[in-house]
Amino acid sequence: MKISYLADHQNLIPTISAWFYHEWSYLYPERTSNDVTKSIAERINKDSIPMALVALEGNELLGTVCLKIHDMDSRPDLSPWLADLYVKKSCRRNGIGSALVKAIEKKAVQLGIRRLYLYTPDSEKFYTGLDWVVKETKNYHNVRVTVMEKEIAL
Repeated sequence: MKISYLADHQNLIPTISAWFYHEWSYLYPERTSNDVTKSIAERINKDSIPMALVALEGNELLGTVCLKIHDMDSRPDLSPWLADLYVKKSCRRNGIGSALVKAIEKKAVQLGIRRLYLYTPDSEKFYTGLDWVVKETKNYHNVRVTVMEKEIAL
């Protein structure tokens, strides 16, 4: 498996967009699939946020993860965010998600970031296993989510 910048694999944007829209559209019912595609296309940076990484096995897209300035409109005071971690369903539980999280944390450190945030409706245990800490639990777009944080540079 190889982890690369989305910037080097822009042809994958439509697949990632379909994944995200299918997985998380319930959180943002006002967003269209075109809105999601535009948002992903903004992440083709290599040295600034927003940024996305992709995990590949040969030419097969296995997963992706992003760094964003903001990910929760109700928490503009928290920044930046690890966001949109997604692993292809048939490839889950093989360490791909963990590798993507570690890779994006490393990129964040290279950008001088000391702390990251994320929110998850159902993966608190996964992130706790990667040394993320629960900050709060709240309702977000009528869904109970856990906001988490991690010190990534000491």
